[in-house]
Amino acid sequence: MRRYQVYWIAEEFAQHFYGRERMFHQLFNEMESSTGELHTIISKQVEYITRPIPYLPTRRFIQNELLSVQGSGWDDDRAMIQQESSGVSLELKERALTIHAWGLDESEYIFFEILRRHMGYLLAVDIQNERFGWLKPIKQRKFIY
Repeated sequence: MRRYQVYWIAEEFAQHFYGRERMFHQLFNEMESSTGELHTIISKQVEYITRPIPYLPTRRFIQNELLSVQGSGWDDDRAMIQQESSGVSLELKERALTIHAWGLDESEYIFFEILRRHMGYLLAVDIQNERFGWLKPIKQRKFIY
């Protein structure tokens, strides 16, 4: 099973750390593995660089997108898609979206594509498998001197 945390990174941090996403991965990994006072400090850092996920608008656009997907449904704050030997679920939380995927590697891409079309500066992090990346790559501004 693959577990992704999807964070909405504040624009100024997304722009500054573009290309250095490993630093975000390291921060989120340390937050998950730390305890006590260190966990409190790292959690505040994560809270500072991320933005809250707007609950109702996010739920609405995901529900609308899933109307055409066969095998999809909702259970409280969790959207699920089950197709043959694979599936994926997405759970809405205040600071992150949690995606659990099993079976084929492509199953999580359904939610990644939906989120990519509607929200910017989203970073998906799979700490256990050390996978991370932007759902929508950031366009870099080029200045002419």
